[in-house]
Amino acid sequence: MGVTIIAWAFLLFGYNDAYPWLAYVEVATTLVGMGIVVVSLWHVDDAIPRGLGVVGLFVSCAAFLTWCWVQVRIAPAYGTDEAAFDQYAAQLFVHGLNPYTHSMAPAFDIFHVSPNGHTFRIDGTSVNTLSYPALSFLVYVPFLWLGISTQLAITMNVVVWLSGIVVAYFLLPRTVKPLAIVVGSLAIYTGFAVGGVTDAIYTPLLIAALYQWDRFADRGRLSSWFSPVLMGLAMSVKQTPWFIVPFLLLGFVLEEVTRKHGWRVGLSIAFSYLWRLTTVFFVVNLYSIAQNPVAWLKGVVTPFFDHLVPAGEGWIAISDFLGRGGGNLLLYTVFFATVGLLCFVVFTLTYPRSRGLLVFFPSVMLFFATRSYSNYLVMLILPALVAFCSVRPSPFDAPRVRQQLLGSRPRALIFLGALALVPLAAIAVTTYPQPLTLHIDNVQTTGQLATVIDVTLTVTNRLDHPISPVFASQSGGAITAPWNVTSGTTRIPAHKRVTLTLQAPNFFAQPSLSGGFQMVALTTSPQAMSVSPPFVPTRWHINLTPEAIDRPVGIGQLVTVKAEVLGPTDAPINIAGVPIYMGQISYAQGGIIYTQAVINNSQPGATPVEALTDRHGVALFTISDLTANLNPVYFEANLVNGASSYPYGYSNILTIRFK
Repeated sequence: MGVTIIAWAFLLFGYNDAYPWLAYVEVATTLVGMGIVVVSLWHVDDAIPRGLGVVGLFVSCAAFLTWCWVQVRIAPAYGTDEAAFDQYAAQLFVHGLNPYTHSMAPAFDIFHVSPNGHTFRIDGTSVNTLSYPALSFLVYVPFLWLGISTQLAITMNVVVWLSGIVVAYFLLPRTVKPLAIVVGSLAIYTGFAVGGVTDAIYTPLLIAALYQWDRFADRGRLSSWFSPVLMGLAMSVKQTPWFIVPFLLLGFVLEEVTRKHGWRVGLSIAFSYLWRLTTVFFVVNLYSIAQNPVAWLKGVVTPFFDHLVPAGEGWIAISDFLGRGGGNLLLYTVFFATVGLLCFVVFTLTYPRSRGLLVFFPSVMLFFATRSYSNYLVMLILPALVAFCSVRPSPFDAPRVRQQLLGSRPRALIFLGALALVPLAAIAVTTYPQPLTLHIDNVQTTGQLATVIDVTLTVTNRLDHPISPVFASQSGGAITAPWNVTSGTTRIPAHKRVTLTLQAPNFFAQPSLSGGFQMVALTTSPQAMSVSPPFVPTRWHINLTPEAIDRPVGIGQLVTVKAEVLGPTDAPINIAGVPIYMGQISYAQGGIIYTQAVINNSQPGATPVEALTDRHGVALFTISDLTANLNPVYFEANLVNGASSYPYGYSNILTIRFK
């Protein structure tokens, strides 16, 4: 915990120059973190004081809030369409409009969402409808009534995530309470909170709902509503908690079986819980359902049935990046269902040992879905931790559920048979070929801006019928808006090869030359994706020596600059005859100025100037100037691709002032 608090101080330290008052916060946070470390080590053989954890909780939360405040000021635009849609839906609701029947498209401009933050379907269209249950936007309504709207969704995200950490801290046993702070402060969670991933809103509801879930049957008439009400509210925020409910209901049944109360008692308890949370869910959504039940239903099932672009960190990445499988995306649905079935089998046959996985099994299932983003995989960790640590120990003589279900039959064979479904499904998914083969032949770049604006692509149709794909680029794990076909046919004949020229639709869709990218073809018949091998334009780069010239250079004085070609790990590339191009320009306050420096005895102002490397992969440039300059001259070197003639491998920028 102390180390986590010191890490928060380090993150704040980087902004002291922009906000000097942060130095007080950073120093105080560091002192508290160091103090917690000292006290913890001092009491290594004793009980650590109770108040120490509360102090750590308060300081870490304060540091997190401060860090989020800085992040919002640096990048105030909403990072996801879900946060923008939810707040815009709340604004429509306040004005008496039904969010489920209105387009959410205006939210992109209102909250400045990047075009890469859109959710696309495989037909290339953008999802512009509200895709979540009603509480996803109702939480903002009271604040809008009070006139609070600026950064409302992000503020709500941050505050609710902090409340989740606090709730988890006080519900966890004393020995593991610091885990709430450590886990809750991980960069993936804090980034989600300030970035607009709205899973944070249901997290504290889930944590409280799943606390001591196995004692639901022991609670009184009024207190028995506590857990299902919170679960119903969590389900009304987003669809991820929906996947927990089947495991929870099955857990109620299996818990009563292990306590020798029988199946009927367990089923009765499960039904009692189910009708309560169902009632809460429909009460929250009742107004929206009454206004237009079809629009509401279509909205909340969009993530399941709207044929969204496959993406994520799960199994889909094998098809998405390696091109293995993906020829029929419906197989991923079968794969997802197969793994879900296996999770139910494992949960049942290994209960009560599997009780700790009750909340995390949905993340295991979603890992194999066509959309398996990291928030699906990690946002259930804190609720799972609280649920695991708060259940009662199983009775010593508790009967094994699998013995009652299977009797003396070969249980191991049945279990292994169920387990075999997963590799069979995995093989089916990863061996189904993609309908198109793609190859990037050439690119057109923006030069010093170092992005790709046009791509020449060879496409081969493997199918027996024509196909009309939608093309997009993929870099950094994100698929962009569809690219425009400027040359060639958009309908690929059966078993034919065509060459297309594609144009990036906007700046955000232009891949950077600093890393690799792929082109993706999405088709609706069949529902499939096809990806090209990665195009990596920058494997070499240049380093200029000296890296900085700190004093002005006199008129006519020669400066020798060494340009060395290096590999991806900065290893020297010892190849002679590689052309390196040195350019010059001056960036003044009023705009760009074309300078008159002399590079390698060329004409004054000539740019770029070519020099060849020696056998050590080094080219030399001599630089001088015959006139003084008020503004520094900026020198930068680059390589040029021999076949496609695009510049790449830009060097560090060397600044020289001539006096």
